[in-house]
Amino acid sequence: MNRGSYLIVDNKPLTKDIYEMKLAGDTSHITAPGQFINIMLDGFYLRRPISICDYDEKTITIIYKVVGHGTEAMAKLNAGEKLDVLCGLGNGFDVT
Repeated sequence: MNRGSYLIVDNKPLTKDIYEMKLAGDTSHITAPGQFINIMLDGFYLRRPISICDYDEKTITIIYKVVGHGTEAMAKLNAGEKLDVLCGLGNGFDVT
């Protein structure tokens, strides 16, 4: 597990309530599909756990649905902002 500051590269709507966010930062702790990240948001006590959709050596992509106040706040975040993220959580699964 890694805790770090991740830069929002993009946060765009795919549909009315579905968003895709790309974060730049350390992805070395991601080891298997099915892992997730925990995002800290200003003004909220609990972190938001979100499954990792895709990743490469420099970025993480998540897709999330606006279903409450936390994800609504996430939808308002802009490229260039930074987030406190716990990364590489969960055991993931084997795809073979």
